[in-house]
Amino acid sequence: MTNPRTFVLTVPRMWETYQKESQHLNERGISHEAFIGIDNSVMKLEAVDLYRTKDGKWLGQPNEKAGQKQVVACLSHYLMWKVMLHSPGDSFWGLEYDAEFPADWAAQYYQAIAVLPDDWDLVFLGSCCCKGKPTRHIGNNLYEVHYPLCGHAIMYRKKALPVLLDVHQKIWASLDIAMEYESLPKLRVYTILPRMVNQRATPLPP
Repeated sequence: MTNPRTFVLTVPRMWETYQKESQHLNERGISHEAFIGIDNSVMKLEAVDLYRTKDGKWLGQPNEKAGQKQVVACLSHYLMWKVMLHSPGDSFWGLEYDAEFPADWAAQYYQAIAVLPDDWDLVFLGSCCCKGKPTRHIGNNLYEVHYPLCGHAIMYRKKALPVLLDVHQKIWASLDIAMEYESLPKLRVYTILPRMVNQRATPLPP
C-alpha cells in the first residue's frame, strides 16, 4: 500500500522551500505533487466578517478580522479541495510545504489505518491543540478528538469535500479554527496521536 495522491500546497515565491520539502518527501518514500496556491503577497485580501462564530462567540479582539494571510490560505485550500473532488480516487493527502514526516511514518500510518472506521471523512496526520479536548480512543494510535487544530497534514475522503466546499465559502477566521467550529462537527474526524507529522521549525502544542 502506498500513500494516497498527495498535494503539497506552495506558491512560486516559495519554490525553493517546496523543493526542499519535495526532497524530504522523496527521502521518506512519499509520492507527491506541487499544488500552486494563491500568494498572499500578490492577492491582498482581507475578510469582511468579524472574527467570531455564528453564535456570536468572539475568538479575537472586538472588531478583529482575518488578515490577508489567513484569507488566502483558506482560498488555496479551497482550490485544492475542488481539484480533489474532481480527481480519480477516494482519498487524498493535503500537505503544506513545511510538513515533516518521521522516518517511521509508514508504521504509524498503517497502525492507524488498520483500525480506521469505515465512516471516516478526515484523518489528521498532523494536529495540535488536542490536549484537554473530548477524546475517544479508537485503537492503536488513532483517536477521535473534538476537534483538532492545524492543517499542515490531513487525509481527506472525497465524500467529505462537498461539506468543506459548502461551509468554507465564507471566510472569517484562520481555516483550522473555522473548521473546528463549522465543518468538523458535520464530519467523522479521526486523529493520529501523538501526531505523525510535525511542522518544520514550528513548535506545536500537543
